[in-house]
Amino acid sequence: MKDDQKTMKSGQAAMKRGAARRKRRSRRRWGVLFVLILVAAGLGWGAMKMAKPTTSTADQGGTFTVRRGDLIVTVTEGGSIRAHKSIQYKCQVERRGGEVTILNIVPGGTYITQEDVDQGKILVKLDSSALEENLTQEEMELSGDKQNATAEKEAYDIQVIRNESNIAQGKLDVRFALIDLQRYLGAELADRLVKDVNEAVDLAQHVAPFVKEVISDPNLLDGTAAGKQMKTSQDNIVQANASLATAQARLAGTERLHDANYVSDLDLQGDQLSVINSRFSKEDAEVDLNLFLRYDLAKEIETLLSNYIEMGRELERTYAQCRSELAQADARLSNAQQRYQQQSERVNELKEQIEYCTIRARAPGLVIYGSGDSGDAFRAMRGRGGGGGMIAEGEVVYEGQTIISMPDTAEMVADISVHETEVDKIRPGQPAEIVMDAFPDRILQGEVLEVAPLPDQQRGFLNPDLKVYKTQVSIDGTHDFLKTRMSCKVTVLVRELPDVIQVPIQVVANRRGRKVCYVVTPNGPAEREVQTGAFNDTFVQITEGLEAGETVLLNPPLFTEAGSSTMGGPDRERFGGRSASTEETGATPGDGNAGPAQGRRGQRSGRGQGTRPSGPSQTGGEPSGERMAGRPGMPGVSMELTEERIDGILRGLKQFDPAKAEEYEKLRQSDPEALKAKIREDMQKMMRRGGPGGQGPGGPMRPGGGREGRRNRSSEGAPADSQPQQRPGGQNDR
Repeated sequence: MKDDQKTMKSGQAAMKRGAARRKRRSRRRWGVLFVLILVAAGLGWGAMKMAKPTTSTADQGGTFTVRRGDLIVTVTEGGSIRAHKSIQYKCQVERRGGEVTILNIVPGGTYITQEDVDQGKILVKLDSSALEENLTQEEMELSGDKQNATAEKEAYDIQVIRNESNIAQGKLDVRFALIDLQRYLGAELADRLVKDVNEAVDLAQHVAPFVKEVISDPNLLDGTAAGKQMKTSQDNIVQANASLATAQARLAGTERLHDANYVSDLDLQGDQLSVINSRFSKEDAEVDLNLFLRYDLAKEIETLLSNYIEMGRELERTYAQCRSELAQADARLSNAQQRYQQQSERVNELKEQIEYCTIRARAPGLVIYGSGDSGDAFRAMRGRGGGGGMIAEGEVVYEGQTIISMPDTAEMVADISVHETEVDKIRPGQPAEIVMDAFPDRILQGEVLEVAPLPDQQRGFLNPDLKVYKTQVSIDGTHDFLKTRMSCKVTVLVRELPDVIQVPIQVVANRRGRKVCYVVTPNGPAEREVQTGAFNDTFVQITEGLEAGETVLLNPPLFTEAGSSTMGGPDRERFGGRSASTEETGATPGDGNAGPAQGRRGQRSGRGQGTRPSGPSQTGGEPSGERMAGRPGMPGVSMELTEERIDGILRGLKQFDPAKAEEYEKLRQSDPEALKAKIREDMQKMMRRGGPGGQGPGGPMRPGGGREGRRNRSSEGAPADSQPQQRPGGQNDR
């Protein structure tokens, strides 16, 4: 039973906590809506305020007497001191498969003497064990690659010699084939025969004319093998004819003797057989000569010519084969040499990396550890490993990280970061004043040395919306009290305008696209159009419209006539499209005539010092209508909801409370008047609940969402209508 009671109590507590969370979420959603309608509420309060007659300048927030004097335009930025020239000892060891850690390092603040430099004093010793193990393996591979490259070089040389022998043999075969042809036909006839021969020629048709020519004139073959062979055949015919004639004569004598019975029949038959043999021999010799002339001569010529052509082709094949084999040998040699060279470079690089692990002193100076802000810490944050750039034994360092810096303190400079809205004012050679945070009573002189052409990407990595340009400012003279990385404030003199008419920047306001001031007259404040020039954080130059000695309102009124705003047409405020600071100044969002302190500068990160006008003290008087424009209105206040204001409310709600925006949109389409009533009702409910975050009317909310300490500046030459709001007691909130 007790357990059930405990369970019920815990469940009820959980329900209460859930209800509280839902209530807080509801308050936050209503808080967004409340912030969006603060402007409209302020306008309603201003309309009520406007109905009161203006009887004194004190009600307008104070006055200022237009004066003539020197106007100095400056740019002030914070920075740090460093030596203009210094020796940087950076980590040059690449991260290969492991982290590079510091084994030993000289203590910070140690002074390195010239004697230490001469002795090669070691400043930093990095861990090189992994590199040394890798070097042993790479050297073993290098030995094998060297042996392979030597073998391929020998193989290449052998191939060159073999190619020379093969080509020489091919040339010799071609020459011998031509000699055989010349031996058979003679040099002249052979040269004529091979002159026009090529692969496309039919050898039989090419040789036939030469055979006919030789047969018709056998003397062409005199002194040749073919001529000798033909002469042999002819001689055989002559011998056969002579043998036949002798045999026939012998037979005739034998026949006469046989008739006289002096010889026998056998002798007669033998002589008859001799005649027959001689006749056969003659016929054989004639056939041999005929065959030689008709067949053997052409065949032998074609054979010798074909052999000559084939030897030429073989020589070409030998050339091609030699080129191919030599190219293969050269490719193998090139690959082996390249592998050997790459391995040699890898070994040399490892040796160099091992040498980089020992950092020795190169010049005398004071040892200062690197700050780790050279980009290495950012690389670590982006996924390259742990470590934040700390320099100490056992810490990890990265390639390019500054480990030790030895500054030359004889020449110091100040490094500042200039915001993008003011960088166009800064030029090399402009004079500057440097004030150290540690020595605020000592003002140093210098000048701008250089301005970076591109924004600082390290600052952009941390805050992409912030664009600053690194600027270097020299410091005149040598000062022993200056130390590296001391914080300072640098004021650069941009322009100095002598004897100009000037007023505080909050005096000028934008009205209907014009820059105006409100001059105090016996009949009350009178609006007067002016032309502005240069300005600084406090004063703006008036080129036309005012004279020295005239009195103007410090806080221009937001309304000039009962029930009517001083802004109209395109300059009318758009509810939901403007911030509280815009309501206070009366400038239109995106208007090119925005004032110096309110225009395109916006919030400045890292610049916590506010800006206060140096004009006369503003005391007394009730807060102006602009001041109250950022506060919640009072219940029952009636305000005008124009279409533009409703559009602004819907745009804001679509980002923060889409459901509420959809509800308003449907109501707007069905009944526009009901929508306006609904908006007023929701505003009244929010005011009764105490405003966003539980703060009721008059609570700690400040115009512009708490912009204390923010420094808003704009570039030189822009119109001035920004109005730092008057605080009770004379302080101005910008």
